[in-house]
Amino acid sequence: MVALSLCDRMLCSDDHERARKVARRLIESMLFDRKEIEKFDDTLAPEDPLHFDRQSAGLIRQMYERWADEAKSLLEQIAKGAQRFGPVPEIEKLQYAFGKTMAMLSISLDDMDAGCRDILEGRLHSAEEVRRELHLRTH
Repeated sequence: MVALSLCDRMLCSDDHERARKVARRLIESMLFDRKEIEKFDDTLAPEDPLHFDRQSAGLIRQMYERWADEAKSLLEQIAKGAQRFGPVPEIEKLQYAFGKTMAMLSISLDDMDAGCRDILEGRLHSAEEVRRELHLRTH
């Protein structure tokens, strides 16, 4: 990724303000890339959310996985660089997007497929049933 090369270069810079500007721009670029993946995700999503398109979901998942790998590397590089050139507050937005992506990726394609099947076959619980069960468990 070109951004990581820029980040490496930034880490060597003695111009701390310029290094922070580059870090902010790299974060902005990474967040833009994630928004583009979300647009593909929305475009490829089936009209009926219960019709699970495993092939499309797999391709989108790969895009999120690649993004997450790059975002993780960038977060590590900027954290390392921040020791030299100071904090970059915008990093919190990237950390949030990374965490959201990792949470999403923690649900497997098999789990998504099974969830759709459960709904289609009537194996589901209402929110009220879940609340009642959780309430009973806490008392």
